[in-house]
Amino acid sequence: MPVFFASAILWGWAHLKKSLYLDTQFSVIHSVTSSAIPLHAHSEYVVGYYFSGRCQCRLGSRAILEFKRGDAGLLNPGDAHEDLETIGARDYLTVNLRKEFFQEIIQGLGCSSRQIPHFPAAKLKADPLIKRLFEALKTEVNTQEFGREVLLRSLVTELAVHLFRQFSPSAIPYEKYPQDQNTARWQVRRSLDYLHNNFSRDFSLESIAAAANLSKFYLERVFKKATGLSPHSYMLMLRVERAKQLLSSSPNPIVEIAMELGFSDQSHFTNVFKRMTGFTPNAYRLGAN
Repeated sequence: MPVFFASAILWGWAHLKKSLYLDTQFSVIHSVTSSAIPLHAHSEYVVGYYFSGRCQCRLGSRAILEFKRGDAGLLNPGDAHEDLETIGARDYLTVNLRKEFFQEIIQGLGCSSRQIPHFPAAKLKADPLIKRLFEALKTEVNTQEFGREVLLRSLVTELAVHLFRQFSPSAIPYEKYPQDQNTARWQVRRSLDYLHNNFSRDFSLESIAAAANLSKFYLERVFKKATGLSPHSYMLMLRVERAKQLLSSSPNPIVEIAMELGFSDQSHFTNVFKRMTGFTPNAYRLGAN
């Protein structure tokens, strides 16, 4: 069942405002902040639009991109990124789209439901349609008007189809890993499979390296080159993404969820979750229920 959560808690200049809307297949987050957001990644697609202010975003080891009013960004699942601290607040909205949401749309368009896109552009050109969609999303996520859930899903669906129209056919089929011949792609795939199956266990670089049949030193280098994250950071991303699902669907206490996901204690879980999402686990749960 779609839900809505809005907060206007003042946390100095770090977090001025966040509004959150959660759905089973997407989320919409409106933020006004000036704080830096450390290197992290999402298992979802992220589309962002800036209403005011400026932001510098570093994508993995790539050059820094600057976003200003009217600019939009687009990240694929697993794209490592960080936002640098800004002078003055930046007002922006992000739409996080689960892979299943894109699969449903692709199937509706007559394509194979197994195919999901890999979008080539991290910064989008000025686009009147995207501007209209994000202004409408901002209005809906910050109000509780009748029919909000229906309108939000309609706007997000229109946004997804518009992205396909802009980038198709290059957006399909999906290819997660770069074509660099120096990257041990199959070893990285093995290490990713291991992490996806064991992310709640105690972190062991030796075990991941053994699964990939690589030395741990070489693994760290090729893994970072392929994903933008270290193996440990990627594991934390997987834990946080699973935590989002549990917080929105499980009645278990937060401390039990933390233990289930392999965190040393609730405080460690809270710090990691807030750093990656901007919300404490409790605030996120309130938004999901």
